[in-house]
Amino acid sequence: MIPLYIIAVILLAFSILKYPKWALVILSASLIYGTLSPLISARRLYFLSAASAHIALLAVVLSIPLAKITLNEYIWAIAIGLALLYAVGYSIHRGMDEDVATAIFVSLTASLSVIAMYIVLTKYSIGYNLWVIILGDPLLVSWRDVYYAFGVAVITLLATIISYREQVSIGIERDCAELSGINVRLYDWLLYTLLGIATIAMIKIVGFVLQHVLILLPATISMLFAKDSKSMLSISILVSVISGLFGLQLSVIINQAPSGVIGLLMFGIYIATLLIKRCCHE
Repeated sequence: MIPLYIIAVILLAFSILKYPKWALVILSASLIYGTLSPLISARRLYFLSAASAHIALLAVVLSIPLAKITLNEYIWAIAIGLALLYAVGYSIHRGMDEDVATAIFVSLTASLSVIAMYIVLTKYSIGYNLWVIILGDPLLVSWRDVYYAFGVAVITLLATIISYREQVSIGIERDCAELSGINVRLYDWLLYTLLGIATIAMIKIVGFVLQHVLILLPATISMLFAKDSKSMLSISILVSVISGLFGLQLSVIINQAPSGVIGLLMFGIYIATLLIKRCCHE
C-alpha cells in the first residue's frame, strides 16, 4: 500500500502546482467517493447509490427556480435531495423491499427531472448550461465551489471514520448490531445524509452520468486487495484519489472531459487488478 501513498502524494503535489483550483476540487470529489464507496459496499446499498444520482439531479434542477424566490441553490438542493432520500429510507424502514423502493423513486425522480429541466430551460435564465449537471465539468468551477466541495469532503471523511466500524457491523448482520446496542436508525440516517449531501455537492463537478460509477468502483477495486475493512477503506480512498488526479492530468493533455476520463481510468484499473489477481492465483 505504501507505493499507492507515494503515487497519490506525487500526483497531488504536481497537480496543485500546475492546476491548483482544478486539483483541489478533484481531490475533494475523490475523497468523497473513495470514502463513501466502502460504506455503500458494506451496507449493500448499491441500488440506492445509483438512485441518489437521480435524486441529486432533480434536487439541483428544482433549486434553480426556487433560488429566485429565496435562499440559494445549495440550500434548496440539499433540502430537496435529503427529503427525497429520507423518504426512500422511511419506505424501507416501513417494510418495503429496498430494490422496490429505490426503483419507484428512480422512476419518479427521472420523470420529474425531465419536466423540471424543460421548465427551467424555457422559463428561466441561468448562469450556466444544464449540460454541466448532466456531463460534469470540474474545469468550470469557481473558488467558491472548491471551498464548498472541500468542506463536504472533510465532513464526509470525518463522519465515515467515526462511524465506520458500526456501519460495517450493521452491514454484516443488522439484527446482531441492534442486539449489541448499536443505534441502527441513527447510522441509517447518517449514511443517507452523507450520500445525499455528497451526490448533490458533486453533481456539477462529475456530472449525473458518472456519479454512481465513481461511487461504486473504488470499493469494488479495493475488495480485490483488502484483507480487512480498514484496509478496504484506505485502498478505496487511494484508488479514488490516484484515478482522479491522474485522470485530470490526462484529460487536459488529450482535451477530453475530465469526469469521463476518470471513469474510464478507474474502470481500467479494475480490469487490470482483476486480471493480475487471476494470473497470480493460477
